[in-house]
Amino acid sequence: MLDSAKTAHPKIPLTVVGGFLGSGKTTLLNNILRTADGRRVAVLVNDFGPINIDAQLIAKHDGETISLTNGCICCSMGSGLDAALIQVLGMSPKPDWIVIEASGVSDPGPIANVGLTEPELSLVAVVTVLDAEHIASQANDPLLHDTVASQVQGADLLVLNKKDLLTADQLSGRAAFIREQFGDIPIFETTQGAVPMALLLPVEGESAFADARGTQGRIPKDQTAAHPFQTILWEGDGILSADALMMYFRALPRGVFRAKGIVHTDYHGRVAIQFAGRRLQFLPMTSAVPPTHDNQIVFIGAHGIVDDHVLFKKLDELA
Repeated sequence: MLDSAKTAHPKIPLTVVGGFLGSGKTTLLNNILRTADGRRVAVLVNDFGPINIDAQLIAKHDGETISLTNGCICCSMGSGLDAALIQVLGMSPKPDWIVIEASGVSDPGPIANVGLTEPELSLVAVVTVLDAEHIASQANDPLLHDTVASQVQGADLLVLNKKDLLTADQLSGRAAFIREQFGDIPIFETTQGAVPMALLLPVEGESAFADARGTQGRIPKDQTAAHPFQTILWEGDGILSADALMMYFRALPRGVFRAKGIVHTDYHGRVAIQFAGRRLQFLPMTSAVPPTHDNQIVFIGAHGIVDDHVLFKKLDELA
């Protein structure tokens, strides 16, 4: 059973960003710092040098920390990851979200383990950025294969960056190559490291359910071609089997990037769930807002790929 005492101090979400040299990690991190949307984000990097932060955003540069005017901070891990984390976790107010960059030749897995062992942190996801133009040659290079494989296979979400350098057929071929070589890991295709916050952070707040509900309960909020992903809400009543729910999430199609829910299971009682990539977490409730149904799950998936009727049919059978 979950320990209700832990609900008093919600954990800080942690995202680890990995990827080989030149894949576009730094561009993605810059996008996070620029588009924090009111969140206090702490980005931990190996070196300030590659992080080209807009001078107009810099409020203070103090040794190994750059404070931005939008409330975000960028910290160098020059003294080590542990020292940087101690500094960030000791801040008041604490950050709303911590993002750690793994070096371009390292396995992000050991860094991700920090989020599983540090009591103040909650690992959201490992996001690996891939260079769409060069990923096949890198993976086939005997000297690079093991490094690339560890970065890809340890990810919950793959960001296939620089898609503008390829034709549609070439891009499709790269995605097929990745799945053939490394398994069925969710892939988000983009350029200039542009990844929607909704794919990097958990679906946030009770408003997520209202946003996804639309007018008919099962209608995605936005299905226009201008948006590369869609938000879908399932609602149902009854007690779910925790084991069956875990099996359901393990079998989700690759077009589902993440999900958040409030569910009632036979093992946990009423509990929150978070799903990223291949990881399902059962978490203590942090909100006292009563749900409109026993079970509510919001899915974020690739536009035009996720079939909500297939998603819902299996959940309806569980409820």
